[in-house]
Order: sequence, then C-alpha cells, then structure tokens
Amino acid sequence: MISYSEQVGDRLKKIRFIFNEGGKLSADQFAFLLGETRDKIANYELGRAGLPIRVIYELYKRGINPVYLISGEGSIFADNYEGQNFRARVAIKVKSGWKFSQQSLDILLPSLEIDKDKLVNIELKLAAGKISSKKQP
Repeated sequence: MISYSEQVGDRLKKIRFIFNEGGKLSADQFAFLLGETRDKIANYELGRAGLPIRVIYELYKRGINPVYLISGEGSIFADNYEGQNFRARVAIKVKSGWKFSQQSLDILLPSLEIDKDKLVNIELKLAAGKISSKKQP
C-alpha cells in the first residue's frame, strides 16, 4: 500500500512535470525555484521526507493549489492571482496546439476543464486546415 507521503510526493512530481507552463522541469531546476536542494526534492517526491510548509507555501505563491498537493482534490491551480494566471497561460498553449507530452496533458486537462475530444478537434484543425465534420463513405 502506498503511504500518504508517497502520494504527496507523486503529486509533487506531477507538479514539477507541468511547472514550466505545462512543461517539465528537472529536479535541479525545480529545487532552485523553490529554494531547496535536488536531494531534498527527490526525497519529497519519493515520500522519504514529509513536504515542509515552506515548500507548500512557495508553490502556492507560484499558483499551485495546496489542497490538491496535500489531498489530491480540486484543481492543480490555486485560486490566487498566480494560479489564475498560470491556468490561463497553460490553457492558451493547450488550445493553440502547443506540443505537450501525453503525461502533461493527462495532468493538466482535468484542471483546465478541456475535453480531450475537443482537443483532438483543435489539433486536427491546426494540422490540416478546415476539416469537414461529415464522414466520407
């Protein structure tokens, strides 16, 4: 059975994966932004160490929802100004067809409230111009 610290660590890893406006940061880059060391970030992500309040607060100031981080509930984006900005920047990139990894999209789409089927239609329009919605025989 996965421990609570491992669950929080897994969510922290997901956050690191989309922290650069939907793009992944290395553990070193993420640690630098949060004022931590790479080893500490690795320990938090693996559930070997509990996540300190200072890190949770730093993530909140950068637009990450602490409730999501702690419990897995709600949006990954905070309801503060930074969270709304972060969500808007990522949503614009997603809707404009920016190339995201499938893993990033799986993390982002529930919080952006964008339907995967609509996303496929957006990608098709960008790739091939107007595409008829009628199926050909």
